[in-house]
Amino acid sequence: MTQLDLESLWRDHGVDLQRFLRVLGARPTEAEDAVQEAFLQALRTPPQERSPGETAAWLRTVAKNVFLKSLRKTRKVVSVDMQTIEQDWADVAGNDGAQGMVEALKRCISFLDERERRVLHLRYNLNASRERMAEDLGLSEGGVKNLLERVKAKLKECVERGQR
Repeated sequence: MTQLDLESLWRDHGVDLQRFLRVLGARPTEAEDAVQEAFLQALRTPPQERSPGETAAWLRTVAKNVFLKSLRKTRKVVSVDMQTIEQDWADVAGNDGAQGMVEALKRCISFLDERERRVLHLRYNLNASRERMAEDLGLSEGGVKNLLERVKAKLKECVERGQR
């Protein structure tokens, strides 16, 4: 496997693998470590020529096993139904590993007005408190909560429309 192949694998699957591991209960650093180890495994033993969906499934299996092995080492017990999680992931992500949903979300965000984009930026990029968001937007804290709920509902509807 060449460096270019590994970069392509990372670009196509890295973010989705981290999301998948977070669904399994991994903390952000645990997910990052497991994904890195999965890509090292891919470098040592490249996956066979497969479709993108099969490659994603192979990488998910490797990353999941790395994560579960790390849990056994730390004696942390996590009770999860792996089959259900795998099926739920497939239902949510579809064949493209959720990349289509991410693209739809980006497109939907571009349709928001400035205040709606600002509240998302404050909340999800800056991790601002509701109090800080209220000051910045000239709203009450309850107003910020309502605005965030409306924006999230608007985005959900837009993404779902785009996925049909």
